[in-house]
Amino acid sequence: MSPIQIRSAAAALSGAVAVLWLAPAYPHAVCGARIFPATLAIDDPGVLDELTLPTVSWVPNNSDGAQEWDASFSWTKTITPGLSVVVGSGPTWEHPGGYGWNALDTELQWQALCIPDAEFMFKVGFDVSWAGTGTGIFAASGRQNTYSPLVDAGLGFGALPSSLKYLRPFAITAEFSTTAPGYDSVNGTPYVTTFNWGFTLQYSLPYFNSQLAAIDNDVLKHLVPVAEFAFQTPIHNGGAAGQSQTGYFQPGVIYEADKWQIALEAMVPMTGATGHGVGVIGSLDFYLDDIPNRIDEPIFPHGFGIAPGI
Repeated sequence: MSPIQIRSAAAALSGAVAVLWLAPAYPHAVCGARIFPATLAIDDPGVLDELTLPTVSWVPNNSDGAQEWDASFSWTKTITPGLSVVVGSGPTWEHPGGYGWNALDTELQWQALCIPDAEFMFKVGFDVSWAGTGTGIFAASGRQNTYSPLVDAGLGFGALPSSLKYLRPFAITAEFSTTAPGYDSVNGTPYVTTFNWGFTLQYSLPYFNSQLAAIDNDVLKHLVPVAEFAFQTPIHNGGAAGQSQTGYFQPGVIYEADKWQIALEAMVPMTGATGHGVGVIGSLDFYLDDIPNRIDEPIFPHGFGIAPGI
């Protein structure tokens, strides 16, 4: 089983996006007064300079009945204020099973929309997992690229009326994609296409502290309790390959600082095919936008003039 990372898609959005108001990228995926933190099962809706090093997960029994450890990294670099590229990979240990590095993964992301007053933003992207770049237990499976068009969206509840002000720190994010191989089968081996989807529900105490009332506790005012749901559903060749829907429920908490964040979540299997027993996942993210360095600005800060943000 590869590292837990749900990818998402929306091919039909490109025509609609052209007429929308576009916003440049911000540190921490900011839209209006809302900060969308980086979550672990699905991506946040922002485009920014970010280094995730590391993300580590453990499950006692994965979908193959093996104990699994995953460690991964990803680096997001802005090309223009609204365009970024993500590079990631990492090793997996399975017992029984063995060890190997997952295929190199790259993703191009475009910050398509931010409406500050509504605290609503989304991005679209295209992810490629590159054949031949896996090693060990993943070497034989890397015979062809896989492709994932995706969309990530986030909505804060800050526009609620004053009578519901204590609900304003709530936010939801969602991600949708398809993951498809280059070929349906190779030498009689079927390759599966999946529909990947997930969402989060989060309550931001930093938002409460800044927008509603001061929190007199230096730890609490940085916490974001979060619940994530992430699923992969086979939509082609699933039966032939013996695969069915997998998914996790991941409750946890994020500590959000100015220049970094740390997150820790449980991993609760939602289907029998996912595995058995509760695992754990954690990550450390550095927001390069907020850390003085030589790579914290877009390579082309004024864009190419192709479209707003690009």
